[in-house]
Amino acid sequence: MGRPPGFDKDKVVQAVERQFRRTGYAGTSVDDIAKAGGLGRGSLYAAFGDKSKLYLRTLEAYCDRTEAAWAAVLEGPDDTALERLHAYLVKSARSVHDDPDRLGCMVTGFVVEGVDHDPQASARVRQALARIEGSLTECVQAAQRHDDLDPEADAPGISQLLMAVNRGMEVMARAGLDEVALERLADQAFAGLPLTARARSRQAPRPVVSGAP
Repeated sequence: MGRPPGFDKDKVVQAVERQFRRTGYAGTSVDDIAKAGGLGRGSLYAAFGDKSKLYLRTLEAYCDRTEAAWAAVLEGPDDTALERLHAYLVKSARSVHDDPDRLGCMVTGFVVEGVDHDPQASARVRQALARIEGSLTECVQAAQRHDDLDPEADAPGISQLLMAVNRGMEVMARAGLDEVALERLADQAFAGLPLTARARSRQAPRPVVSGAP
């Protein structure tokens, strides 16, 4: 199989990204990559370089997209910040089941697999996690300003807890826990936040959110 005429590099990167997410870095061969991208080995190397370079490229594209997706969920005015935190948890619960291939987060896969072949990839993963945590912290602080969360609570600590819940639910989903049980966990995690009496006096609406990136 050679290089298709006028092939779309972005589509190849997306297809290869899903292959890496499906089988991990170590479990993905160059032949697997070529098949997923619809290219021959020669065309693959000419267009993207070796396996490590292509992995970094797909990881960077995934991180860019994921950061933007979570920012879109979490950014907004103070008066809806608490609902956005709930939306984050609900979207976390649905992320794996909303994907027809049941693929998990590429960042989580990188960390769990312990891939250390490329310091650039490790740095990009740390950057992605820091940016998502930053978006969460800003949302928590917005809820505190609106008197929905205890203003004395540790905003970065809450953000790290929510990220841990996010990653844990992903692992449980991939292990077979169904969406109903995961959404119940999301609601329990939300109820465990340091809500003010004002916030507890009203029921947080169930947000409508799209699938994870």
